[in-house]
Amino acid sequence: MSDYLPSDLHLEILKRLPLNSILRCSTVCKSWNSLISSNDFISAHQNLIKSINGDGTQTLLVRYFDRTHKIEKYIIGRDDETFGLQFSDIEFQYASTTAYFRVVGYCDGVVCLSDDLFDSTYMVILWNPSIRKSVRVLVPNYEQTWSQGTVLGFGVCPRTHDPKIVRIVCVNDFSVPHMVRIQDHSSVEVFSPASGAWRKHFGVNHYRPHKMIQITWSQICFNGVIHWIACDKQLESNLRCLIMSFDLVHEVFAEMPLPDALARQHVSKLSISNRKGYLTVMEYDMEKGKESCGVWVMKEYGMMRSWEKLFMIHLPGLLRKPVGFRMNGDMVVAMKNNELVSIECNGNIKSLNLYGNIRSYFLGLFMESLILVDKQDGQLYIVNGDGDDGNT
Repeated sequence: MSDYLPSDLHLEILKRLPLNSILRCSTVCKSWNSLISSNDFISAHQNLIKSINGDGTQTLLVRYFDRTHKIEKYIIGRDDETFGLQFSDIEFQYASTTAYFRVVGYCDGVVCLSDDLFDSTYMVILWNPSIRKSVRVLVPNYEQTWSQGTVLGFGVCPRTHDPKIVRIVCVNDFSVPHMVRIQDHSSVEVFSPASGAWRKHFGVNHYRPHKMIQITWSQICFNGVIHWIACDKQLESNLRCLIMSFDLVHEVFAEMPLPDALARQHVSKLSISNRKGYLTVMEYDMEKGKESCGVWVMKEYGMMRSWEKLFMIHLPGLLRKPVGFRMNGDMVVAMKNNELVSIECNGNIKSLNLYGNIRSYFLGLFMESLILVDKQDGQLYIVNGDGDDGNT
């Protein structure tokens, strides 16, 4: 029958099938496999999924470390009034050298996980849970010293749909956990499965952070750009928090200022997220008896004047860590008793019946995606930088 149908009609029919059916179709013949693995098909399928998600109830992905059974767990649940009552488990095949992996980021259905030990990164995993495929990337050490640290960023290029890992190696700032300071000799590299290598292509024509910028681990990919919370320490008497960004299409850095109320905060009190399609910064106070979290959104992306403080949640003696947001804008936080809860803007608390290690909690929009469909599951990239590809 396929001989009588034009290829563009094949695409329209196939992209509307359930994901499992699409995967089965990819095994029918080489031409269908090539079509389903193509950038055009992945893009068309992704756009369709996003339009469907925008019209109905969505599903959230939750990661946590189960303290009772000592296991890292990934679960999904419908984001409606039943959220917290029923979850489905997703099998995860890897085990960290520590208790659990660090979630670097989550974008277009792909999770980036890093196995961190004393701030030295050994392996990064890119995992698409919807198609049960992953690739592993060994990160070159380059004889990194105790005084150096690594900050990673992750996102999916909106033009090529290729996942990209950004690695910045610079000097540890031991005064702030999970923060490193840029220096003139700092190393900036980008890895993608398409290239199969860490690329050091940043020369004099590429802007990169100046040496007094300090970058934290708090990051999110938004509008095809990785955003980190950072701090400008050029003037020791006037520290300014800001957002450092990396465009995944053009592969250039940029800086985005924050409103004064946020810029004057200590950088350890800020984290970045996405709330209802807006770039969001959370400011929190963890002083005993004053635990609270304020939510700021950028109403017009890239417009400094559009930052607006939406609300403040006060949970003295209870709040431990803001985790993320549900699709209706309610905040999900980890409490001091290790419980994960959902909080409405008016302060009403709903238990999600989950208890885990506080630092292990992660929340993101679960999205079906064909990214990594053309990769062998478990493929290992052993790369030495500068384009030396030793993948197996």
